[in-house]
Amino acid sequence: MRFLLGYGSCGIASGAKNVLKGLEGAFENTDFTVERVGCNGLCFAEPIVEVICDNGESILYGRLDENSAIALAESAKSGNLTLENRLTEDELNFLNGQKRIVLSGCGRIDPESIDSYIENGGYEALKKALELGSEGVIEEIKKSGLRGRGGAGFPTYIKWQSAKNSAGDEKYIVCNADEGDPGAFMDRAVLEGDPHRVLEGMMISGIAVGAKMGLIYVRAEYPLAVKRLQLAIEEMRQKGVLGENIFGSGFSFDFRIMMGAGAFVCGEETALLASLGGNRGMPITKPPFPAQKGFRGKPTNINNVETFANVSWIISNGGEKFAEMGTEGSKGTKVFALAGRVKRGGLVEVPMGLSINDIVFGICGGIKDDAQIKAVQMGGPSGGCIPKNLLDTPIDYENIAKTGAIMGSGGMIVMDESTCMVDMAK
Repeated sequence: MRFLLGYGSCGIASGAKNVLKGLEGAFENTDFTVERVGCNGLCFAEPIVEVICDNGESILYGRLDENSAIALAESAKSGNLTLENRLTEDELNFLNGQKRIVLSGCGRIDPESIDSYIENGGYEALKKALELGSEGVIEEIKKSGLRGRGGAGFPTYIKWQSAKNSAGDEKYIVCNADEGDPGAFMDRAVLEGDPHRVLEGMMISGIAVGAKMGLIYVRAEYPLAVKRLQLAIEEMRQKGVLGENIFGSGFSFDFRIMMGAGAFVCGEETALLASLGGNRGMPITKPPFPAQKGFRGKPTNINNVETFANVSWIISNGGEKFAEMGTEGSKGTKVFALAGRVKRGGLVEVPMGLSINDIVFGICGGIKDDAQIKAVQMGGPSGGCIPKNLLDTPIDYENIAKTGAIMGSGGMIVMDESTCMVDMAK
């Protein structure tokens, strides 16, 4: 029997440290152990413990405190798991309709253990990418139809191909982890819960474009994400997954982390690159594009956290498999962070093409206090508020743009009839 405790920022803020104390105290001198994992997306019920029974059955317990955690532990020791604090059938509907690729390891693996990642298939995609080579990797990304998940939705393979074709031996891979949209916390959860997935995606991008260095620009407001990234990189070096001649392939790669100072504009790629180089974070006009002239004036491929987190799955399963999900113009899945007046706030990963109503009412249970929905804000300050009469709009890049909003990085702030739109705009 395994006990998986959600130990991301949302879990810790809700009291997961006390839950850990209660479980470990009750399990002292027994064979039971507690595994600390990232957020499984059910933020509305934190702190959460998932019990995986010996027969494979999964039971989720939510809204725990130290006392209820002790009661759970005692029931486990007696062989008869308690019914108290179990998530209800209705609450578990949150997981129905989801298709988890980016979030598949969050809440399942220990983010502070490379062995846990490897046991779940980690770095197999990197080995396959080394066999495919640059052109083979880019071809799979092209087949997948993956578009940048940072907001603009630019085809990923075109960026990679452009950086590959740019002349020069010194090239860079940059991960944009400067998640600044209000209500958005997808990237934070992925970095905290499954950092190796992002790092592996960056390395595969390095194979594609011919880069040997990956730079991660992450918000300083994400200390747990930074800590787990640093630990992941150290473990990769110890395992020989990072450094010179990786897996005896002749491919070499390394990482550096830079913490941003919280300027919203640095989420824009040219401003981010300026900040990364030690200059004021100000956007510049394009061309030249970063693929031609980026970090230190060298060819640079820049994608956001979620984009890189899709890469290992695509290489392992094939681009065509990814393209089977979603819509004609927007392939695959998209992660959304639900906040505001929604009953079940948290992280949702669904195939592109579902409507906003499908997510708010079908997955997240509707509006708090059964109030009437008024609008959903998408795309952060650059986006807009989609009113009630447009909430059946399919979620893909083109259809959301037609509403006057943008997909953005995936934050959704749900508003009910009590929300003043003037105050919201202010």
